[in-house]
Amino acid sequence: MTIEAKVLVVDDSRTSRMIVNKALQQLGCQTVEAASGREALDLMGRDSFDLVLLDIEMPEMDGLAVLRQMRATGDRLNTPVLVISGQEGNLDVVVAAIELGAEDFLPKPFDPTLFRARVASCVEKKRLRDTEIDYLRQMDKLSEAAMVMESGKFHPANLGLEAVAARPDSAGRLAAVFVEMATQVYDRELALQRNVRTLKGGAVLLLSGLLWGLVVPLSVMIYRENPLTLGVTFWSNLVAGLVCCGWAVATGKSLRITWSEFLFLLVWALIFGFSSVVLFEAAGRVSGIALSIIMAMQGFAVFAIAAVMRIEAPSLRRFIGLALGLVGVLALLLVREDGGALDGWGWMLIAMMVPILYGAIDILLAVKHPPTLDSVVSSGLVLVLSAVLVLPFALWRGHFFVLAAEPGLSDLLVAITGFCIGLCTVLYIRLIAMAGAVFGSQSAYAVTVAGIGWSVLLLGESLSLWTGFALVMIVSGLLLVGPKREAGNVEVEFRRKRKARLGKAITA
Repeated sequence: MTIEAKVLVVDDSRTSRMIVNKALQQLGCQTVEAASGREALDLMGRDSFDLVLLDIEMPEMDGLAVLRQMRATGDRLNTPVLVISGQEGNLDVVVAAIELGAEDFLPKPFDPTLFRARVASCVEKKRLRDTEIDYLRQMDKLSEAAMVMESGKFHPANLGLEAVAARPDSAGRLAAVFVEMATQVYDRELALQRNVRTLKGGAVLLLSGLLWGLVVPLSVMIYRENPLTLGVTFWSNLVAGLVCCGWAVATGKSLRITWSEFLFLLVWALIFGFSSVVLFEAAGRVSGIALSIIMAMQGFAVFAIAAVMRIEAPSLRRFIGLALGLVGVLALLLVREDGGALDGWGWMLIAMMVPILYGAIDILLAVKHPPTLDSVVSSGLVLVLSAVLVLPFALWRGHFFVLAAEPGLSDLLVAITGFCIGLCTVLYIRLIAMAGAVFGSQSAYAVTVAGIGWSVLLLGESLSLWTGFALVMIVSGLLLVGPKREAGNVEVEFRRKRKARLGKAITA
């Protein structure tokens, strides 16, 4: 009979330790010796044992004192103690040892057969106890995981059940089923969140595209009334910024920002201010329909930048979607009628700077926009800042003008354009945060469609009906691109249907 166990032998007598060690080694046990009670406690504090063979009569600290100290330290009670003593006739000592936690008692000298039986019994009890404790700990983990799910939001990877689910026993099977159910709940909830986000993103995208599309023909109309583009840029951005700042203040938001946030807004304002000047300049040389078509280039620009910077995964599906949108834009350019009133392809190329600059803003917002900075506040401050940056150039070029006390058509158009720009900027920041830069850039396709419609309605422009095919391609590309997928650390909420508690008296 072989007993694989690690045993601590505690006895002040070297001879007694040798006898016990020899008997244990014959059983296949690994032994560690301690010549005193204090040394035994130190060894138990540094290592774990399957069994302790403890002598009662020892100087300084006897066996009963060692048992009391082990009992005071709760974790050591898990180690069984077999008391060996020459005080076989002293019943009080035996009882005291058992009451203090000893498993059994052996007299000195001991019978080898009885010794083997009691050592085997103690080791087996220890292993059964360890198995039971380990099982209860695994069940506690299952209970804690259930509480996490019931308490609020959770992620399957954060339930901490991987090790439990790998066990081959019933606890492992239960944990595996629990993890599978939690994963299914997570997947269903995540799919629902993605669908909701897609619908919200699509609604925001369409609204943003509708408003930006209105800015295009308004820019053409403004240029016809007032060709002072730098002054127009100043007033439209200033009006947009004041609208957003007033909105922020009215809703109780603070306009105070940190220095790092100011530097971010400054970079954004420089790009936006320059793109606004180019937009108003191009609006005087390019038809509303052509300018609307050019704006759709923003989607391709953002995709290219995001793919190079590895901001969003350039999947084949998204690439096909963006390619369809680009082909649709090129088709719209090719099927335009001669009434487009283009002064030349040079201004077409200059106008293409606008969607490229907007694409750069998309990436900037997706990567650098501070999460603590409110979208209304950042929109208002960046628009005011862009107006301030344009003002010196407007004064230098003689483009500055003062809005009349009784506003004319030009002033009204500037004010309407500013209002649309402010609202679109807020919507666009939220769209990027919700669905990602690539999906947000697809608002340019909505701008194209809306801009064509507004140009036909407000400017009297016309376009061939064959453009319907190109517009279908643009919409198809938008659907293929879709919003970004959330990372794996998204948390979902499990809502348990609570049944009415039983406990009420049942009447006959």
